[in-house]
Amino acid sequence: MIDLGRMFAVFLGLSVPGFFLNVQAQTAKLYVGTYTSAGGSEGVQLYDFEAATGASTFSGTIPMDNPSFLARKGQMLYAVNENNEGRVTAIDLESRAIMGTLPTKGAHPCHVSLSPTKPVLVVSNYSSGSLALFSLKDDGSLNQEEDFIQFKGSSINKDRQSSSHIHSAFFSKDGSRLFVSDLGADLIYIYEIQQEGTRYSLQRVDSISTPKGSGPRHVVVSDDAKCIYAVLELTGEVAVFQQKNNQWVNTQVLPVYDEGFKGEHGGADIKMSVNGKFVYATNRGDANVIACYEVMKNKMLRLKSIVSTGGNSPRNLNISADGNWGFVTNQISNQISVFKRNTRTGALAINESVAISVSKPVCLIF
Repeated sequence: MIDLGRMFAVFLGLSVPGFFLNVQAQTAKLYVGTYTSAGGSEGVQLYDFEAATGASTFSGTIPMDNPSFLARKGQMLYAVNENNEGRVTAIDLESRAIMGTLPTKGAHPCHVSLSPTKPVLVVSNYSSGSLALFSLKDDGSLNQEEDFIQFKGSSINKDRQSSSHIHSAFFSKDGSRLFVSDLGADLIYIYEIQQEGTRYSLQRVDSISTPKGSGPRHVVVSDDAKCIYAVLELTGEVAVFQQKNNQWVNTQVLPVYDEGFKGEHGGADIKMSVNGKFVYATNRGDANVIACYEVMKNKMLRLKSIVSTGGNSPRNLNISADGNWGFVTNQISNQISVFKRNTRTGALAINESVAISVSKPVCLIF
């Protein structure tokens, strides 16, 4: 005999736990870092993202000054506060309470990165050209500064490369290597995090030279840490570097701009799809585009498409966990463009109806 009551309950999802799991899986939290200003954003902006439609709903603000880059681990969110006297801040996402803040000992910190294997994070101070290592407490709050490195480099672009400018530091998947981009010196330094007792330090083990005047900004590290893809800010390109016979070789340079483009470049961000088959990069300046590259078996890239970001100054990009959606933060036009992504071909199609309006968005994470 058919149990109509149970059927009705199943239809409503009242007695099927999997239903709720399904609904929850279709919703994700977006955390948006911004530049704050009077009458504009007041800090980290929170949104609820619906994977079924691509739409996002504003759900609150965590007030703080210039949270220009974010990193998250579980219920802890970390933000750099990009000012002359930089700071790094830890936030408990359940309570939205500030769990502590520490000085980064540098000017305009623009990137924060969490080790996947050790209780430490690294902050890149752009203007002053330095790198700061911090340890974390058991609850994820900030513990103390562990190490600090001041870089002294330069390159051929007199306007942008008169001194070192550390723009980012990315860990390898296994946490054994840290790739540090010095835009001012056209170098990517490679470090190890060393541990002695409860203390941590940075040890340089190698470096990679990028083309002169290129200005490395962000990188993607292959799973085996023997290949990196770097977005070059000053030339608006993506460079591939592979480790061969214990030497790093620049095996490829590709444009993040259309053929015949003559304007100003501003290579900004680079990400790899979860399945490792595609790489995406943005170019600001006069280009305002996002490029899609296919990753070949030899780890080289093949340019597939270049499309408009639908806004001005695409500083940061990200891809949803299911791979179906892409996001680009357009800083100057005050909006986040949302793209429907073809998981088979990597193609991006903008969906203007679900764009997110937000003042000076510069970072988006899940």
